[in-house]
Amino acid sequence: MPTPTAPTAAPALTLPAAYALLLVQRMAERGHAVAPWLSEVGLHLDTLRDQHAQIAGWQYGALLMRARAAESGVSGHGLAYELGLRSQVTRHGFVGFGLMACATLREAITFSERYFRARVPAFENALRVEGAQAIVTLRATVPLGPLHDFVMDMVAVELCTLFARVRGADPAVHGWTSELHLPHPEPPDFDAYRAHLPVCHFMLDGPGGRDEQAERGGVQIRFPAALLDAPILTGDPVSQKLAAERCEQELAQRAPVLACVPASRAPSWCEQVQARLVCREGRYPSLDEVAADLCVAARTLKRRLQDEGSGFQTLLERARSEDAQRLLTQQPGLAVQQVADALGYTDPANFARAFARWTGQTPSAWRRQRGLN
Repeated sequence: MPTPTAPTAAPALTLPAAYALLLVQRMAERGHAVAPWLSEVGLHLDTLRDQHAQIAGWQYGALLMRARAAESGVSGHGLAYELGLRSQVTRHGFVGFGLMACATLREAITFSERYFRARVPAFENALRVEGAQAIVTLRATVPLGPLHDFVMDMVAVELCTLFARVRGADPAVHGWTSELHLPHPEPPDFDAYRAHLPVCHFMLDGPGGRDEQAERGGVQIRFPAALLDAPILTGDPVSQKLAAERCEQELAQRAPVLACVPASRAPSWCEQVQARLVCREGRYPSLDEVAADLCVAARTLKRRLQDEGSGFQTLLERARSEDAQRLLTQQPGLAVQQVADALGYTDPANFARAFARWTGQTPSAWRRQRGLN
């Protein structure tokens, strides 16, 4: 098998080898021979064991793709949950040390907002408070291609786990106080992990659907705002200051990379197309129409979507799936045929087949499972 090459878009993007070590350890426990995987991307197990080592982002992505494909589950998405749940504060170096030394969860989240980018520049998180709820929004700052949903779910579960552990509240013992709002449909193998995770609200499973998300691709972690000012028992201002000083040094070393990865990125081509795939009068805009709206040639738009690991038809199918679920959820009085008509299907049977392909269920069965009939 040819050795993958680094994408030219972000050649300097690296992350601690410790993250890949967690992945290969987990896969080795499952009986997989990981040495050939490492060899394919130019790595060795000894490299991953070096606490100071950095690996390229594309190398980690290639290992994730290999591991997910090796899973025996329906989609391999469960691996994202397992890696997130296994996260330990100490694995994050001085950032993790600083989190434990903060006085309150609010201070820890603020610390993470600034310094997690020193560890992995591919993500940013931001805290806001709405009434009695605290909301941490997690976004990718670089295109993640076909791994987008997988990686975002992994990092979101990891953050939930870390925030619980710095409070001394092991979720396996004390339960979860947080919940996740995830902007994609429920993965086929989610049920096997449901009992171990925070409550998850998938795209269109709750009120608001796509409009509830601050941005396409954003994940929200929600929990009671009262927890923000609860004291962290390991808090120590001297240790927190030392950790912050070391993290500042890491940020300075990362400066050339961070300069190319702005904290607030422009929307990707996939996101711009998805935002324009709105059904009006029973039809969605065509590729040519969307391309014209974005002021590019249709051929150029297709190429740019391919570069991001997607395609126009894939995005159109996602829009149809999300809109179908929204209509079935928010307007239970609509007959399935009416939903099909609203989405431009002249034959309800074609709609039913498409819906089963998206969700694994017929529209009627999907409604019954959620008590909407």
